[in-house]
Amino acid sequence: MTRLEDWPLRFDSFITSRLCSPFAWGRNDCALFAADQVLAITGQDVADGLRSHRTATQAARVIRRHGGLEAITSRLLVSCEVNEARQGDVLLVRHMGREMLSVCFDAQCVVAPALQGLAMLSRSAAVRAWRVG
Repeated sequence: MTRLEDWPLRFDSFITSRLCSPFAWGRNDCALFAADQVLAITGQDVADGLRSHRTATQAARVIRRHGGLEAITSRLLVSCEVNEARQGDVLLVRHMGREMLSVCFDAQCVVAPALQGLAMLSRSAAVRAWRVG
């Protein structure tokens, strides 16, 4: 998987498009947010076949069936050190007692969907990272 030549513009456009998008299971949850961002900058849908859930219960079943968020992401992307993650890479963060996927925004922040738009979280909450392209 490689990033498209104009990936920085695509990344900015993707983030801008999600700034006010509310969290929605199966459309804008943490896993599909990360996968949609990968699609935006690479043209490859890493979540093909994983987009069937519409509720928290259905999402939990999909995640359990595939071994957890970390296992799913590790099968789809190549792992890297958290401190080596760059803009557009996917990170697993622990926030408020939960694990969720996020996207590296810059050296200090990651972004993830929140109830009303995007949440910017400290990159120090990241426990795993995967290279995108």
